[in-house]
Parts: sequence; structure tokens; C-alpha cells
Amino acid sequence: MVQKVWTIQEKLKVSARAIKERNNGNMAEYERIMKSIPVDPYLAKNAKECFGPDFLIKGGYNLSEADIKFGSGWLGR
Repeated sequence: MVQKVWTIQEKLKVSARAIKERNNGNMAEYERIMKSIPVDPYLAKNAKECFGPDFLIKGGYNLSEADIKFGSGWLGR
């Protein structure tokens, strides 16, 4: 699977869709959509150091850009 870095426009488009769901009271869908947006690699690395890798794994966050930046398996190192 080829991973790519999302543009800011792509992230804004998806977050706008999520905000519509939140405004309609659908918090579960809002959260699901927001978690589909890749976490900034340095925020992901910081979260790993502060909260541990399980926090990110169990949270279901999109770590694809961190995988690109730090290499696959970075979460386990």
C-alpha cells in the first residue's frame, strides 16, 4: 500500500465533513472522521513518548504520515 502525505486542503475538507457531523449531534462519526486525518508526525512521536504507543494504537489514530517520516515500525522502537 502506497502512503502519501495529505495536503492541507485534503485535511481541511475532511475536517469540515467531520464538523458537520458534530453539528448534527453525531459525535461518534465526528470522532471517526477526525481520526482518519493523519496525525502530524512530530505530534505522533510526542504522544508516543508521553502516553506510550498503546495510546496511539488503541486510539485508532491515522499514523500514516509518521510511518512515512520515521519508517515503518517506528512505533515499536
